[in-house]
Amino acid sequence: MTQAPLISVCIPAYDMAGQGARYLQPGLDSLAAQEFTDFEVIVSDQSDTNAIRDLCQSYDDRLTIRHLDFREGKRQASANCNNAMRHADGRILKVLFQDDYFCDPTALTQLATAFEDPACKWCLMGSAVTRDMNTLERPMVPRYTSRVRFGWNTISSPSVLALEAGHDIWFDENLIWLMDADMYFSCCDAFGAPTILPDTLVANRLHEDQVSETMVRAVKRYEVLYCARKQGLRREPGDLVAFFRQYLKHLRP
Repeated sequence: MTQAPLISVCIPAYDMAGQGARYLQPGLDSLAAQEFTDFEVIVSDQSDTNAIRDLCQSYDDRLTIRHLDFREGKRQASANCNNAMRHADGRILKVLFQDDYFCDPTALTQLATAFEDPACKWCLMGSAVTRDMNTLERPMVPRYTSRVRFGWNTISSPSVLALEAGHDIWFDENLIWLMDADMYFSCCDAFGAPTILPDTLVANRLHEDQVSETMVRAVKRYEVLYCARKQGLRREPGDLVAFFRQYLKHLRP
C-alpha cells in the first residue's frame, strides 16, 4: 500500500479566457522545483478543453499529480477548490490558485516544519504580487483580524493558506469575492490564531483575467452582508465600524 503524502497541494483550475494552461504552468514548475518532495498535486479542472489535462500529464515524470475533471460541478472557485481538497490524501491541505506560484524552493519545507508542532492546525505564508513573474512587489506578512471577513484583507489570496485535513472545514460555496476571508474566519474560529510563515513564499499574479478584476459592487455588497449575518457583527473592537465602512463603500456607483 502506498503511503499517503504529507502535503496535498490543491489547485482549482478553469479556462481563464482560454489561457488556463498558460497560467497554471509556472505554478507546476514551482512545485517541481521544491526541495521538499513528500507531496501530491490535485488539479480540479472546470475548463472545457483538454489543455489543462494535457499539461498535467506532461508533469507525470516530475510530480505526483492527479487531474480531476470537474466540468459538471458548480462553476466557481470555492466549489472547485473544495473538490480538490476532498480528493486529497495528505495530512496538510495546501491551497494554490491556478495563476499563482511558489517563489521560494523552501516553501513546502517551511510548511512541513511548521506542522511538526501539534499546535499548528492552520498556517499562512508571506506573499507578494507580480505582474511580470520577475519582479515581486508589495511583500505582505499575513496578519489575522476578524475584520478580514468583511473584505479588509490583511492576509492575501487563498494561495497563502494551508490547514490540517480532517476537520470538515471548507470554502463556503455561496461566496466568490470573500471565499478566502470566510475560510480564514472559520479556521480561526475552529483552531485559534494561525501559524505565520513571514518569508515571501507565494507570488500572486496580477492580470486582467482575474475573477476579482470583474467583480461588481453588487456582489461585493451582498457578500459583506452575507458574512456579517453568518458570522455575527461583533467579534473584536472595531468590527461594527469595519462592516459599515465596507458595506457603504460598495454602495457607490
